[in-house]
Amino acid sequence: MLRGEKMPKVRDIEKAILELLKRTAIGLTTSDLAEKLGVSRLTVMKYLQSLKGKGVIIDRKVGAYKLWFLKETLDTRKRLISKRLACILAVVFAKIFPKRLEEIAFNVGKNLATEFIKRYPDDYFLLEKIPKSSFEKIALAIEFISEDLRVDGFEIEENRGIIRIVGPLCNDDTASLSLINLIAGAIVGYLETDTKKKAEIVSKKIKKSNGEFDIVFEIALK
Repeated sequence: MLRGEKMPKVRDIEKAILELLKRTAIGLTTSDLAEKLGVSRLTVMKYLQSLKGKGVIIDRKVGAYKLWFLKETLDTRKRLISKRLACILAVVFAKIFPKRLEEIAFNVGKNLATEFIKRYPDDYFLLEKIPKSSFEKIALAIEFISEDLRVDGFEIEENRGIIRIVGPLCNDDTASLSLINLIAGAIVGYLETDTKKKAEIVSKKIKKSNGEFDIVFEIALK
């Protein structure tokens, strides 16, 4: 259950589900909803399937988790965090800061991650309580907000992990590299907030084949 949340004071479970989903941008699992409403997962699932059939809510699998969203919320988020917009911003970075592109894009990504956590603590808390390593959790978050990227994250040893991102980025290679640096900054920003340690990308490998990028970040926590 999200901190500070209370069960909505409504009798209609469908209305209660919709009210709860309005309050989160990152979605809720069936178990989250059941806990908040004080009913069984089976009961919640019946109402979720009913709402899904009406086209009001949709589910999305992120890693091993199925998250539920208001359809209008997810549609809006896709428009706000679209790859097209990200690529346009990457081109702008390249034009304005040609000599400091990597540094600027990285710092923007890092600040975006930390500011998002500050401004949307409920969404961060939902991600924080997932029983996985910080590397796995940031991979889930990137995959959630991306349109067509496949992301894996895992810990290879204590305080060291890998984030692998596969998929198409921008049409322009310079913009794609700028976007990769922005993502790298966001990863570092999230990891430093989540672990309270200094995060450093110790290696970055980038391959491109058939229009798809294969990016591997190795990150150390200190």
